[in-house]
Amino acid sequence: MNRFYCVQLTRSLFGEIGVERQWGRRGTFGRRRLDWYGNEREAKSALSDLVKAKMSRGYMLRTGGAVR
Repeated sequence: MNRFYCVQLTRSLFGEIGVERQWGRRGTFGRRRLDWYGNEREAKSALSDLVKAKMSRGYMLRTGGAVR
């Protein structure tokens, strides 16, 4: 597999919490998307659902560090 998918929780300067995702082919910046949620529980649930969905499609879990 020559692609990556990175997902993490993030906070705005105003304290909003969201899920940041970045995906694409290795060696490129790829695409990026931010989804904001009303509370931390919703954001964590969305993050967990994304990780499960991507792992079912063949992505492998890797923690910390850049993909490049």
